[in-house]
Amino acid sequence: MSRTGHLDPHCEAILQEYQDNLPRFREVEAQVKDTLKRTLADAGLLVAAIESRIKSYDSLAGKLELKGHKYKSLAGLTDILGLRVITFYIDDVDKVASAVERLFDIDWENTVDKRKIHEIDSFGYLSLHYICSVPGFPYRFEIQMRTLLQHAWANM
Repeated sequence: MSRTGHLDPHCEAILQEYQDNLPRFREVEAQVKDTLKRTLADAGLLVAAIESRIKSYDSLAGKLELKGHKYKSLAGLTDILGLRVITFYIDDVDKVASAVERLFDIDWENTVDKRKIHEIDSFGYLSLHYICSVPGFPYRFEIQMRTLLQHAWANM
């Protein structure tokens, strides 16, 4: 937690807000992951994995060093909490997306379908990224949906 030597007071305040809310991020991470698992299982949708992570203190500090001026508060960052649903089949990505749309509030303005950005003959980083929120939690989070093959490609 000693990375903050180059941050201005505004960014330091965002980091403090992050630290103060870390337990709540962990709660929401567990709730969202559990809700996704149950909903997909109830729908008979078999997925390869549901992963989640909370951005580390050092990672957030690094991001704020580079782009801290862009954010008014921690609520301006949409990737503090991130989840990834990895499907076996490409058609299942849309089925997962449909479930996510029913479960969470979607910030359509910041949601990105990277599958539509690439040329038809390129593979690239093909995934669907939804920016979501839940009632009673003031921070947005990201859910990425992609196939196992796309996941392997992105990790290379």
